[in-house]
Amino acid sequence: MSRYTIDLGALASNYRKLAAAAQPGDCGAVVKANAYGLGAVEVVGRLLDEGCREFFVATIGEAEALRRAYAEPTLYVLGGADRDHVDRFIAADAIPVINHADELDAWRGRGQPRRQPVAIHVDTGMNRLGFDHAQMSAIDLRDIEVALLLSHFACADEPEHPMNALQRERFDVVRRAFPDVRASMANSGTVLGGAAAAHDLCRPGIALYGGNPFADRPNPMQAVVRFEAKVLQLREIQHDDSVGYGATYRARGKRLIATVDAGYADGVPRLLGNLGIAGVAGVRVPFVGRVSMDLTTLDVSEVAGRIALGDWVELIGETVGIDEVAALARTISYEILTGLGHRSERVYRG
Repeated sequence: MSRYTIDLGALASNYRKLAAAAQPGDCGAVVKANAYGLGAVEVVGRLLDEGCREFFVATIGEAEALRRAYAEPTLYVLGGADRDHVDRFIAADAIPVINHADELDAWRGRGQPRRQPVAIHVDTGMNRLGFDHAQMSAIDLRDIEVALLLSHFACADEPEHPMNALQRERFDVVRRAFPDVRASMANSGTVLGGAAAAHDLCRPGIALYGGNPFADRPNPMQAVVRFEAKVLQLREIQHDDSVGYGATYRARGKRLIATVDAGYADGVPRLLGNLGIAGVAGVRVPFVGRVSMDLTTLDVSEVAGRIALGDWVELIGETVGIDEVAALARTISYEILTGLGHRSERVYRG
């Protein structure tokens, strides 16, 4: 069985770095998609120990799962609240991030027991969710308790991108109409890029989990995830022998092939076939052949004599980092993390 080792100590260290950069504002945490695949209950528990009290999820179901585990944190639901889910928000004591007028009407129409607050999402240029920044003055919020005003950067991983300044200007205009409401726009890249001071509540995501929040800078965060698979079989093949589905790999000379017990069902991207890199005792070895559902094949000729059945091979970790894996698979670290499978063993430490 393959395994993921999740270093909660590294997670905590990353949070402390982000919280320090967020001062004098507060630092929350984005824990949607099961904390980017690492386990929301475990991640939130560790961050509560570090003093984090505000968490962002995507759906009411994610909020309910966390509320069953923890009574104390403030939970914001980024996906909003439609008419069918208002009662669930009340029961879970979760704060909906209201994105448009229909959601606002649905919330207003239920009487809001305990005057439960909402957050208001302002679209400043992403053009996904949120009220148009230019039309905020027309929204009737007189009977609504607004706990947070938020927006979202489109290009935070590129701190010098002109879109960032434009979005800040638009958000600042809206904020002036809500002088007593806390504001939140800074995500991982904005916090670490030095622009967090203007925000009351920062909400980092990928940086917490060890991914690089920048497109053009070295990663300042500690690695949190190690993904390993066991060697199931070692096979010596001859010149021109093929490996895997489609016979896409042909050996050039005699090679030693290791088959390990993780495939695309476990979070190894299929695109890494004949492209990926694994680590064996600190030595980088190539993927050969296609990645299949349950298995991946590696050319371990360079470590012959130093690898045996049952050994662990690193697929993400110190030898091959999460961002390199993502780049090889032509994607981003977010997708790699959230694509981690559910059948692998999970080991938490720290």
